[in-house]
Amino acid sequence: MYTKGDIVLYPMHGAGVIEDFEEKNIDGVVRNYYVLNIPLGNLKVMLCEDSIESANLRKIMECGYILSTLETVAGSIKRTLRSESWNQRHKDNMEKIKTGDFEQTAVVFYELYHRERERGLSSAEKKILTTAKKIIMSEIMLSYNVDKYEAEEMLEKYAIFEEVV
Repeated sequence: MYTKGDIVLYPMHGAGVIEDFEEKNIDGVVRNYYVLNIPLGNLKVMLCEDSIESANLRKIMECGYILSTLETVAGSIKRTLRSESWNQRHKDNMEKIKTGDFEQTAVVFYELYHRERERGLSSAEKKILTTAKKIIMSEIMLSYNVDKYEAEEMLEKYAIFEEVV
C-alpha cells in the first residue's frame, strides 16, 4: 500500500515520513507496523498495517492544492458564528479532523481561528485549534520542504486572508 519514504498524513498527529516497516510479535500475534517519523513535535509512531485504512492514513497533498484550498476555505468561512454549544462544536470538529481530509481540517482551523479572535474559545476548543494548526503546518512543511516557522507564516498569511480582502 505505502512504501518506505512515502510522505503521509496521520490524522490527529500530522504529516510524516514512513521510515521503516517492522514486524512485531505482541502476545503471540505477529503483525506488520509502519514506523512514521512526524517532524513537527519530533514524534515517532508505529501504526499497525491492519489499521491503516481505519486510521485514514493518506499521502500528503501537492503544494498547489494546499495553498489554493487554504485560500478557498479562508475566503468562504462565514463571519457568523455557529450557535450550537461548544461541546457540540467540539464533537463536530473532532470528527472533521479525524477524517484526515485536508479541506475539513482547514475549515476547523479557520472557524476556530476567527471565533477565537471574535469571542474566545473554551480550553477544549483551543486544543482543537492547536491540533488543526499543527496538522496543516506539518503538511505544509513536508509538501513545500520548509521549516515550521515558514509553514506557520504561510498558514497565517491565509488565516488573515478574509480580513484583508
